[in-house]
Amino acid sequence: MLARTLLLLTCLLAAPMALATELLRSYPAQGEVLEAPLKSLHLWFSEAPDTAAQVQVLPVGKGAPPRVEGLHSMGDDDLMAWVRGEMPDGRYRLVWSMGGQSGEVDFSVRRPPDYVEDRWEPPLDIGIVLYDGAEPLDVFGPLEMWMNAGPDNIRVHLIAERAGPVVLTTTSYPRALAPRIEAPYSFDTAPELDVLMVPGGVGTLVEVDNPRMLAFLRKAAAEVTVATSVCTGSALYARAGLLEGVRATGNKVFFDYLVAQGPADWQPQARWVESGRFFTSSGVSAGIDMSLAVVERFFGIDAARMIAVSTEYEWNENPNHDPFTVYLNSAVPYVDTLRERFEAQ
Repeated sequence: MLARTLLLLTCLLAAPMALATELLRSYPAQGEVLEAPLKSLHLWFSEAPDTAAQVQVLPVGKGAPPRVEGLHSMGDDDLMAWVRGEMPDGRYRLVWSMGGQSGEVDFSVRRPPDYVEDRWEPPLDIGIVLYDGAEPLDVFGPLEMWMNAGPDNIRVHLIAERAGPVVLTTTSYPRALAPRIEAPYSFDTAPELDVLMVPGGVGTLVEVDNPRMLAFLRKAAAEVTVATSVCTGSALYARAGLLEGVRATGNKVFFDYLVAQGPADWQPQARWVESGRFFTSSGVSAGIDMSLAVVERFFGIDAARMIAVSTEYEWNENPNHDPFTVYLNSAVPYVDTLRERFEAQ
């Protein structure tokens, strides 16, 4: 009997014990102080989380808890969710539970004195203004990033002066051979928007003299929470008189052309600039960095980083890192030639 008991104890001691799931890191981090309400949360575990996991965000003290929606996994060992509802300044506790285990992350919200609350209800409606000669990546770079937030969070609308096909092209590609994209909305039928985006491109050289374009931008920009542009799109805002007193930038090779379109606090070195409700970005691919900054503003930095990773894009999070300033104004001598060639095609 003694021998059998010793053998049983030996087997029990030798058997591997089940390890508790460990929270490796989180957004927000333990003790973090956020300067804006939490818009998304992200938890990383030592093993795959239970599909029946639950996550809550609870105020420490009085107040109704915000809603946690769309709990899902982005990989093998994480959970992410969107956070909706009011979140006044104060202390909060993120509580997770799954498979009989649980844990907590304490954080705080403390808005700076100059913080301005963006008032909107999901989904965020973003309108991209199209015109013949808009740069393809100016349009599709931000479009890709914003769509990856999902339809419950962001809806993207394509708007042109007249509904129908619009030519997208580059400065070096013939207009007649360029692809076309359908704009479902006209200036007169555009839906209500939270965000406006104006791409740049060779067609900007014509659109700065289009009174209907400028009138639409004045009206739309006055109604949205955030107005954005890529490349020479900021020239259209400037020509419409919308950038006076606003820090702004655009494509560096056309920089003096942008400056000539209207007053602004023009920034010759910036990947993108956030100035109040305006986000303006440098040339072409810079619009992708800017669009992720817009995601950060509305949904938090972790959501922006998640979208960058899911698209295998290395996000330049520093808006002041601009390696293309060395090419400042290199294309300005060719502005008239580019416009004439585009109009003749």
